[in-house]
Amino acid sequence: MKVILIDSGTTNSRIRLMDQEASTIIDSEKVLIGVRDTAIKGDNKNLIEQLKKGIQRLLTNNHLASTDINYIAASGMITSNLGIYEVPHIDSPASLKDFAENSIVIKLEEFFNIPCIFILGMKNTVNVDSDDLIPGINDFDVMRGEEVESFGLLRQFDVNGRGMMVLPGSHTKFVAVDEQRSLAYCLSTLGGETLLALQKETILSSSLEQKLVESIDEEMLEAGFKAAKQYGLTRSFYHIRLLHLFTDLDANQRANYLVGSVIYNDIEALLQSVEDREEIKWFIVGGSDPLRKAFAHLLRYLNKNWKIIEANNQQVEYSLVFGASEIISKCSQLYFNE
Repeated sequence: MKVILIDSGTTNSRIRLMDQEASTIIDSEKVLIGVRDTAIKGDNKNLIEQLKKGIQRLLTNNHLASTDINYIAASGMITSNLGIYEVPHIDSPASLKDFAENSIVIKLEEFFNIPCIFILGMKNTVNVDSDDLIPGINDFDVMRGEEVESFGLLRQFDVNGRGMMVLPGSHTKFVAVDEQRSLAYCLSTLGGETLLALQKETILSSSLEQKLVESIDEEMLEAGFKAAKQYGLTRSFYHIRLLHLFTDLDANQRANYLVGSVIYNDIEALLQSVEDREEIKWFIVGGSDPLRKAFAHLLRYLNKNWKIIEANNQQVEYSLVFGASEIISKCSQLYFNE
């Protein structure tokens, strides 16, 4: 049984051809387009067209017809108002069954009339009166796509009790998991976008390389982490220029210092927001390197007696495959063979 998985974000989309019975990825296409294109152009025509072309390439390269595909599973920003088909967020906490029962199955001519499951995202359940909106703003949060990653990572690790998924990327996403392995709530930061903006749009550009971090330097990560705590975030940013002017540290070391300071602020945001933080037993760190390794190291550096699990590249790659499969296996709306 062959299926196609689409994970669409703000700037990029990944389309994977999967053998569902073997739970293996046969082929994949990276499409350099996301919902930012819709926001800029005012419609989603180009997004639809580029995703359609990506699907067609997968079919052609693997000598398949659209009728050979059992279904398409789509997650991420593709289910937002800027995507292809908007599906409202589910309220937290949410289990696998909740996501399955609220996903939408439709056929789109643009996607060759293959049945397409749009997997919805999640929003935090918040009981705040209008008068308390500003004091309560930190309880609000949303995610699309990270729910699939979270369930996919959970399937690959033997963890018990309450824990936290750490999914760094353009936005750092912390996803809380309860004892029943439901997703309890999420918390987001602009960590990745902050790094990119500082690298490309500020005076720090001349002190940093295009790739930012080439390799992890644990000493410099810790130095940046401590600097943000002691001197404040924006002052620690300026340290990058000073390190360039006054020391022999190379661009990779300076980049590690910057990443350490941003991660300090991300982790501090989490710890300030989590009630009963002592009940957190484990962290699973996903996402791509080098941010994955940086987060894992600094979480261990905190020495909070948490179990810190760093996923490897294959586990991260297959998190979408396993997560989508877990949700779809419980979906009662499937009628793919009709």
